[in-house]
Amino acid sequence: MPVDVVLVDDEPQVREGVKALLDTTDDIVVVGQAADGAEAVSVCARVRPDVVLMDVNMPKVSGITAVRRLQDLSPRPRILMLTAIGDEESCVAAFQAGADGFILKSARTGDLIRSVLAVAEGDPVVAPEIMRMLIRRSVDKADPGIWQARQRVSTLNGRERDVLALLGSGASNARISSELFMAEGTVKAYVSRLLTELKVENRTQAALIAHQLGLVVQGKSGQPTA
Repeated sequence: MPVDVVLVDDEPQVREGVKALLDTTDDIVVVGQAADGAEAVSVCARVRPDVVLMDVNMPKVSGITAVRRLQDLSPRPRILMLTAIGDEESCVAAFQAGADGFILKSARTGDLIRSVLAVAEGDPVVAPEIMRMLIRRSVDKADPGIWQARQRVSTLNGRERDVLALLGSGASNARISSELFMAEGTVKAYVSRLLTELKVENRTQAALIAHQLGLVVQGKSGQPTA
C-alpha cells in the first residue's frame, strides 16, 4: 500500500514542486494540500493521511500550532517538518510540539522520498544538520532535562541501551532486529517500553536523548558521558 501524504506550505509553487518530486515514486500518493496550519488540520481530519509534510513557518496558523492540534487526531498522522538551516527556534518548538522528523527544504529527491517512507514506518528522521543544531542548543542552554534523561537512562538494562543507541543512529526496527539478532516484534516492544521509560512522545525525541548522552558512537552503543 502506498503512503498517503498531505502537503502543507503557504506557497503554492513549493507545494507543487514537492508534489512533483513525490510523484516520481509509486510508493507515495499526495492525497491533499493545505496553505496553513488550520487548513492542514481540516484536510487531515477529512482524508486521514499517513504522513503530513509541513512547512514550519506559515502565516495565519503556523506549522507548530498545527502539529499540536494534529496530536488529537486518531489515528494520528506522522509529521515531517520542512525547515531551513538556521531556523533554530522554530525547529525546537516543533520538536517539543510532537513533530516526528525534520528534513531540509534543500533535500534531494531521494532523501525526501526515503524520509517520508521512514517516518511512515515510525522511524526517526532528522537531517544531520538539524540534529547537530538540536544537540548544540541543548548543551548551550544547559537544559535541566538532560539531567533527568540521564537518570532515566541509568535505569535501563544493557539491551535497552543498545536499542536506544541504534535509535539514535536513525536505525529502523528492521535494522535493529538485524543488528541485535532480535525478532522485529521484540524490537517494537523494546521501543515502546523505552518511550515510556524515558517519558518521551516519539522515536525522534528518544534519538535526541541518545545523542545528548553520548550513547551514539559510530552507530554503536556507548555509555552516557559524565
